[in-house]
Amino acid sequence: MSAAGQLLDDMRHAAHAASRELLQLKNVRFLTVGQKRLAGARTPVPAVVAYVSRKESVDGADRVPDELPFPGSGGASRMKTDVVELITPPTAFGVEAGNVLLASDQNYGVCTLTFVKNGVGYALTNAHVGCNIAQGGPFCELSLVEPVTNKIMPVGPVIWSSGLAPGSVARNDAAAARADSFPVDPYRVFGVRQPLAGTSHFVPGNTTYWFMWNGVEFNCAHPELIAHPAAIDVEGVTIDYDGFWVLHMTKGASAPGQSGSLLCRTDAGDSVIGCGIVFGGSAPNLLFAFSFDEVFSQVYSVLPQHR
Repeated sequence: MSAAGQLLDDMRHAAHAASRELLQLKNVRFLTVGQKRLAGARTPVPAVVAYVSRKESVDGADRVPDELPFPGSGGASRMKTDVVELITPPTAFGVEAGNVLLASDQNYGVCTLTFVKNGVGYALTNAHVGCNIAQGGPFCELSLVEPVTNKIMPVGPVIWSSGLAPGSVARNDAAAARADSFPVDPYRVFGVRQPLAGTSHFVPGNTTYWFMWNGVEFNCAHPELIAHPAAIDVEGVTIDYDGFWVLHMTKGASAPGQSGSLLCRTDAGDSVIGCGIVFGGSAPNLLFAFSFDEVFSQVYSVLPQHR
C-alpha cells in the first residue's frame, strides 16, 4: 500500500474509533476522511470532516474538537478536524420527475411526477409508456434508468392507466406505477433545486414552459389548443386524441423518448408549477401535451385510499 493509502486507512480507523462519541454531538450526522478547509477552500492538510445538519454556536460539550488522537502514528500525532454544513438532509436518491423510465416491453419514457398517497409511493408517466399498446394495453413493470450509471433499477408495476384503444377518443394519456422496489422523491424534479409548488394548466400566450429530461432542460411556448380529434400513431396503433395542446419548441428539439415529461412554468422567480404532461409531438419543433392539473387530479383520486 502506498504511503498516501496507508495514511487514509489509518485515519479512517482513527475516525471510526472516535465516531461513537462524535456522533452524539449536536447536529453531527456523519464523518469522512478528507481535507481541511480554510475560508471554504480545501487545503492539502488531511482532516476528519464532521458533516452537520446546521452550523451554529454550541456548548463546549457539543463542539467538535479541533484535533483528534491519531493512534495510527504511534500516538504521538493528532489529526485535524473540520466542520461542514449539509445543504439538505442525507437521503437515498429516489425516482424523480424527469428521470428516464424503461417499461418491461422495452419502451422508454419519462417520469412525470412522483408522489405519495396513504404512505405508498407512486411514479406517474404516460399510458403508452406504462402499457403495451401494441399488444392491447396490458400493464407493464417500470424500471428507472439511473442518470449517471445507466443501470436499470426496478421501480414497480403499473396499477392504473387512463387507457388507450383504437376507436376511442383519448382525452388523457397517463399511467401510475406503484413504487414497490425503489424509493420516490415526492414532487421533486431531477436537476431542479425547488420542489413542485403546485399544478396548473396551459394558457395561450408567450409564457415559457420547460421540462427536464435526464437533467437537461428544454423550453417551449405558444400553446395552441387542438380543434378536433387528431389521429396519432402510438406504437403502430392509430389513436384519436382530443383536448390536448400543441406547443412550439424554443430551446432544444422535441424527440421520441420525451413522452411523460412534466411541462412547468416558473412563477414569482422560483416557484415551480406543473402545467402539462407531454405525450407526443412532431419532431423536432412541436410537442403535444395535456394540461396537468386535471390529469393529476384524476390520477390521484382513483388510486387506493388505503395501503
